[in-house]
Amino acid sequence: MNYIIVSDIYGLTAPLMRLLDIMQANTEVIDPYKGELQPLDSEKYYYNKFINDCGHDNYVAKLLNVFNNLTEPTACIGFSAGASAAWRAQLLTGNPHLKKLIGFYPSQIRNHLDIAAKVPCTFIFPHTEMHFNVDEVISTLASKSQVTCNKTPFLHGFMNAYSTNYNVKAYDEYCALIKST
Repeated sequence: MNYIIVSDIYGLTAPLMRLLDIMQANTEVIDPYKGELQPLDSEKYYYNKFINDCGHDNYVAKLLNVFNNLTEPTACIGFSAGASAAWRAQLLTGNPHLKKLIGFYPSQIRNHLDIAAKVPCTFIFPHTEMHFNVDEVISTLASKSQVTCNKTPFLHGFMNAYSTNYNVKAYDEYCALIKST
């Protein structure tokens, strides 16, 4: 199986490259910044950079193009804005090579709860989110066919060493989950 990794607003970073090394699989990284390695900076900086350089709708379009051109069985693993973009793009593609989606803390998914899953989707939510009730979103998503949701005791960004919410225990646990998919 091939993998598409869809980054969060931080884009291609050294910690994301470390995840690719851990996976030891054929992976392609989709990020908002044209594949350029991003330096460490604040979340506020990257949020503004994401909105100005790409934005949510353009990220969906970029990922949809990738999905539409798949030629081999592929799983998608997305983080934050990348997970939300993958949720939207999986509905729009008709490509049977997209086999599943795993999304970590997809906060923008709250604005797209009307979407159905065309492939098996697993979403891993943080314990809380500042802008919405995690339990309500999980309840809505979990009622959909092919959607599984897990709520963790961790905070948004727990997989990203650049995030103030990074958690090494969670990172190790979920890296093992990713490797087993």
